[in-house]
Amino acid sequence: MNKFTVRFTEIAQQCIEDQIEYLAAFNGLQSAEKRVYSVIDDIGDKLLSAPYGYPVSPQLSELGVMQYRELNTEGYRVLYEIFEADQAIAVSLVLGGKQSVQDALVRYCLLSMYQPPA
Repeated sequence: MNKFTVRFTEIAQQCIEDQIEYLAAFNGLQSAEKRVYSVIDDIGDKLLSAPYGYPVSPQLSELGVMQYRELNTEGYRVLYEIFEADQAIAVSLVLGGKQSVQDALVRYCLLSMYQPPA
């Protein structure tokens, strides 16, 4: 049996911060953090128990990108990759269920390319 670890990329961490910020506008910061951190725990538990148990992302497969799987849980879409050799699961995006994967890829790609002046 493989023992995987779950890692959240910098972009996934930014997605999580964005989700907290969005929810905080409606429910307050403390409630938003509690909700999102609960989802993060659920993501980790589900991915560790069945890393191959979720399908290749339908939206990304339409674009020819086949290495990302998609977990849908508690109203969130989680895109992740499995790195068998490293026994690692890399969470790349954590999106609200209605957010467009394509729009998120463009947004976060542009953010990762932007380097603020020193």
